[in-house]
Amino acid sequence: MRSLWHEPLIRLFVVNGLLGVGFGLAIAAVLVAVDFRDVGTLAATQDNGFVAIVMLAMGLAVTCGGAAIATAVMLLPWEDDDASGGGSGGSGGGGGRDERARRAVSLVPVRVRGRHGVPRIPPRD
Repeated sequence: MRSLWHEPLIRLFVVNGLLGVGFGLAIAAVLVAVDFRDVGTLAATQDNGFVAIVMLAMGLAVTCGGAAIATAVMLLPWEDDDASGGGSGGSGGGGGRDERARRAVSLVPVRVRGRHGVPRIPPRD
């Protein structure tokens, strides 16, 4: 049985998550170091300043880690389900996806009336 690290999706999630968490912690460290909006001064002068810094760092770490994982997942190449569509696409890959979307969408005329029964858009002649 293969270990979890050899699974490509698990490795993708872990690596990108750790990079995002590191980026979030770096942002928090820079915010405190440059004393942005007196965050460092406020944390140094208050009794529970350490708790505020930890909350700032963890909030940014979770947010950036989740954003990094989500971005990695959205940038994965996709495979077309249609046999005639051609191989995998990826970003801007095509592969028949646009044709399926065009076939799935059809315009239906809809008449919308306002509150008092007056048409909002005049009907076509």
